[in-house]
Amino acid sequence: MTEPTPPLGSGAHGRTFPVLAPEKRDAIIERFNASNRSYFSGTMGFLAVDLREGYARLTAENTTAHQQPAGVMHGGASFGLADTAVAAALYTIYDFEQLLLTIEMKINYLEPIPPGEVSAEAYVLRASRRSAYAEVDIWSQGKLAARASTTYMIKPMPSRVNERG
Repeated sequence: MTEPTPPLGSGAHGRTFPVLAPEKRDAIIERFNASNRSYFSGTMGFLAVDLREGYARLTAENTTAHQQPAGVMHGGASFGLADTAVAAALYTIYDFEQLLLTIEMKINYLEPIPPGEVSAEAYVLRASRRSAYAEVDIWSQGKLAARASTTYMIKPMPSRVNERG
């Protein structure tokens, strides 16, 4: 007998990815959120809230700072949320000493994203020593609002030439 397919919605697909040890999951979430605090994703309020091996769910509050004049989330903000979610998912596979570089990304917008909580679920579908491919679903008010696909380059982290606080 097969297990029923989980319903669509934020968090549903994550159940198909292997669970991380709670200590590892919590340590990655804490380090990811803390290290991003003063950079783009932190200033946008993107927070990692759940991780599994090859999976991440991030949330953000779609406030005026994220919106375009019509009052819905700006495409650049949702694109950044999707990209950041993939990075979080990749940190469950690669350590923080790897440089994760987006080399290609495509997004399809399916619904306008109104004010309120938005979540992004990233799924790593292929990971090798030098590259990774992932897809991201962005959810708002129980609806799939956007879907992105990304390709990342994985490189050893160079010595920290530009350390900022």
